[in-house]
Amino acid sequence: MIQLDYISGFYSVVLLGGFNPLIFHPLWLLKKGLIPETDVVEKQIIINSRVSQYPIGDWMQMTVTPERCEFKIEKPERIVLMKDLIIGTLNALPEIPIFAVGINRGNIINLGDEESYFIFGSKLAVLDIWNDCFKTPRLCDIIIENQEGTLEEGVRRRIQIKPAEVKDLKYCIDVNLNNHYTEKKQDVAFAIRSLDTNMQSDFDKYETILTSITQKMNENE
Repeated sequence: MIQLDYISGFYSVVLLGGFNPLIFHPLWLLKKGLIPETDVVEKQIIINSRVSQYPIGDWMQMTVTPERCEFKIEKPERIVLMKDLIIGTLNALPEIPIFAVGINRGNIINLGDEESYFIFGSKLAVLDIWNDCFKTPRLCDIIIENQEGTLEEGVRRRIQIKPAEVKDLKYCIDVNLNNHYTEKKQDVAFAIRSLDTNMQSDFDKYETILTSITQKMNENE
């Protein structure tokens, strides 16, 4: 039976638009009341015209380029705090154009043994059709995508599954889910609305997808 052992993971929100990295200094966040002084880690701050990159305390990593702003955490109990920080940042910069919002989650997962590792891959893709071409076909990478609504206004969900290299563990996979939102009106209000409506449910959708496909694999054994 296939069982999923979650080893490490992340939760992130990515905003695509037009940003000035020089603005996004942790002292600016502090001045706006978005973070406490204890969350300013001065020794790890990188700020220039091309990128702003630094941790927020010990719980979040922030990276801003002219086209992209990413907020990333590892612990689910920080999701609400991250959301408040993102929305506070957007409200402080109401003129920023936001072209798209990505709500993402990923995990490194241990499948435990060679048999489960092979079965998991062979269930995701029909490997038998390759037997005449390859002696031992194996799945290395797969992307499944679903579009809800239109490309101009809707959400594209994309899950990618590939092998993961983990020290002292042989049979691990890297599973990432990206929920990519677009809307004709490209502004801060669109971004805030997307986060308010979808952030927690999109993070939960990750579990729903993996639970569903794993149950189907185990039912067919």
